[in-house]
Amino acid sequence: MDNRQNPEEKILEAARLVFHQKGFNGARMQEIADLAGMNKALLHYYFRNKESLFEKVFNETFAQMASKMSEIFLSEMTLMSKIQIFINFYLNFISRHSFVVQFIINALHDKPEQLREIILKQNLVPELMLEQIRKQLREEMGLDIDPLHIYVNILGLTVFPVVAKPLIQSLFRITDERMDVFFEQRKKIVPTFIENALKGYEKDKSLL
Repeated sequence: MDNRQNPEEKILEAARLVFHQKGFNGARMQEIADLAGMNKALLHYYFRNKESLFEKVFNETFAQMASKMSEIFLSEMTLMSKIQIFINFYLNFISRHSFVVQFIINALHDKPEQLREIILKQNLVPELMLEQIRKQLREEMGLDIDPLHIYVNILGLTVFPVVAKPLIQSLFRITDERMDVFFEQRKKIVPTFIENALKGYEKDKSLL
């Protein structure tokens, strides 16, 4: 930890590392306190329990992702450029903050409105983003598709492999190194897959 940081900054930096490595259930407040270079009593002075600390870390981390999503999808780039850049950003981001995905999945059941509040605070208005995708589908590809399908397809093709990583590794006996290669490959495969699917719609408008 950087000695120039104040105690709360040290705690948050340590917590990010521990939550990333062990997730919420595996993390221990004592371990976070040790990594931050302070006693557990001081840690509890700033954060009374693991839940409040995790929520703080998650909010800050997810805010970074939401802000970048807004920057990408509301930019003037072509739709396929946006999809390519977002997928690259997302897979890089989630490899450094794997705890975010599991927290989001849990929050979808327990606190769905909390996620929306965090998103809106980053000036990322989901409806505006979808409308921008709809507009570009029409102008660039002549397609009248509900943009929610496009966005959900992007999420499904990128989020699911991260969530299912333990199952994939166990089922196919894949090492961590091989999984790293797999995720690097998906940065190219997923945008190409989506682009080819949209081209299929262009050729056969009866699918719409």
